[in-house]
Amino acid sequence: MSPLADRLAELRLHLDHLRELAPRVASAAELRGDMSLRNDVLFSLFMAAQLVIDVAAELSSRSGRRFGDYTEAIRNLELDRRFPPELVARLSGLPGFRNVLVHEYAALDLDRALAAMRELAPLEEFVRVVARLELETSGPGSAP
Repeated sequence: MSPLADRLAELRLHLDHLRELAPRVASAAELRGDMSLRNDVLFSLFMAAQLVIDVAAELSSRSGRRFGDYTEAIRNLELDRRFPPELVARLSGLPGFRNVLVHEYAALDLDRALAAMRELAPLEEFVRVVARLELETSGPGSAP
């Protein structure tokens, strides 16, 4: 497996895990009241955000596009016609959300985390697009 495929597999695991947890999290109050559940949700949200960023950075590097920060790595996806502009727009907030999870965790608005947990569709679409890209580059006519 390529490093990109490994990251996609890990991203799928975290998205699946968040979907499994969702029925247990009806409100931010439930996250506040259950530290194990809160940690579980926040860690998977962090990992999902970081993995999207890592994949975007890898794709930028593969195509020779420079980026100065995580947001720019994601915005570089717009330069690839296979990524719909509305998808890139929805993903462009992930670096800021990731930074809040890492640096502002004590003051984190758990309603925002809950909203992110309920809005996984852009990440799932991202996985589908990148998986298709990987198939194209590792298909029968590509180099080993």
